[in-house]
Amino acid sequence: MQNAAVSGDARYEEIFSVEHEVTSRGDALVADPYSHFAALRSRGSVFPGSLSVEITGREIEHGFNPARPHFSTLTFETCSKVLIENKRYSSHLYHEMPDIMFGIGNTVLTMVGDEHARHRASVQPMLTRQQAMTWWRHKWIDKLVDTLVSAFEQDGAADLSQQLCARLPMHTVTSAYGLGPEEALTFRENLMRSMTPTVTKADRDIAHGIVRTILLEAIRQRRETPQDDLISMMIASNHRDENGQPSHLDDEAILSFSRLLLLAGGGTTYRQLGILLFALLSNREQLEALRADRSLMSQAIEESLRWNCTDPLFFRLSTEDSVLDGHEILAGAIINVCLGAANRDPSRWENPDVYDLHRKPQRHVGFAAGPHTCLGRFVAEAEMTVAVNALLDRLPKLRLDDRCEIPRIVGGLQARGMNHLRVRFD
Repeated sequence: MQNAAVSGDARYEEIFSVEHEVTSRGDALVADPYSHFAALRSRGSVFPGSLSVEITGREIEHGFNPARPHFSTLTFETCSKVLIENKRYSSHLYHEMPDIMFGIGNTVLTMVGDEHARHRASVQPMLTRQQAMTWWRHKWIDKLVDTLVSAFEQDGAADLSQQLCARLPMHTVTSAYGLGPEEALTFRENLMRSMTPTVTKADRDIAHGIVRTILLEAIRQRRETPQDDLISMMIASNHRDENGQPSHLDDEAILSFSRLLLLAGGGTTYRQLGILLFALLSNREQLEALRADRSLMSQAIEESLRWNCTDPLFFRLSTEDSVLDGHEILAGAIINVCLGAANRDPSRWENPDVYDLHRKPQRHVGFAAGPHTCLGRFVAEAEMTVAVNALLDRLPKLRLDDRCEIPRIVGGLQARGMNHLRVRFD
């Protein structure tokens, strides 16, 4: 683990570049989406149109019919309603997104109602807060954070985005799957390539095959010899079939679950950890307040999600005619659920554009809401907690490197994170 996690492999910089992630999908980079969100929200809670077209001049390429009407929700209340009422505003829209369905398959991400509830119940016990703070931390996270910080601790400077944020979630989740550390980069590189529309179909097929081969072999081995890892837990999990009868997840269901958890577990958390560290390092008083009182950690993490969530925009399908805050929504319409706008709704938060870990805690939608609330949120929180605590404990002089360009949050409307996070601690 140690050599693989701290290696100088050049693939880290490409795989964990937010700008590359966005442009390789053919999406547009947006310097400051929040000013656009605020301007649209000032005109109403629901915008009758596509957020991407309004802000970038072109639609995000997902494959669904561009001729369908679009509506964009921009307040906390309207976004929450769409996320919670998942049958009326359905996740089945993912079935019309070929990159998602090819790269991941049918999972809890794409399911609705009873099917979603049954499959989520099969894996949820592996991802509870208790599991995150015990099994995940003690078996994987604590050791990996120590390894990563030790690798640059004596250097006096580092790019935390590349040397910590990018590596911690990916190696955590691949290790928890029982994949060898030498496989981690190869696996993630091919998982991302299998879902990248700008890559040729032949290359995507090859990448998809590599991912499938690695996972099927791991599943085969765990069926023969169970281990203390996620695949073994999935094989043994209590599942219910569509008739409510006791069952087990088959190989294809485990494959799809695994691709989803490995994609999200190694992706969104690295971007959110970078954003959290940037927020703290840009607010010296709050950084020192957290250093002095670690009971503020949960608030610091939650506030980073409210202030700048990694994925500000999600999509849902309207399955019936409805009314959202006085706006008539047609059946068949595509709903642009703007989490970024919802989390800065001035009717809910004072000075919403400001990061403030001292805010009175209240629900946001940075982890979504309703049936599709982020499945791995507690593991992500555990990773961020351990990483930030280690930096505060071991690097008392930690600060942004004033010899370098000031870090920026970059990306598109669906993926945002740091361009770098160069720091000094000499």
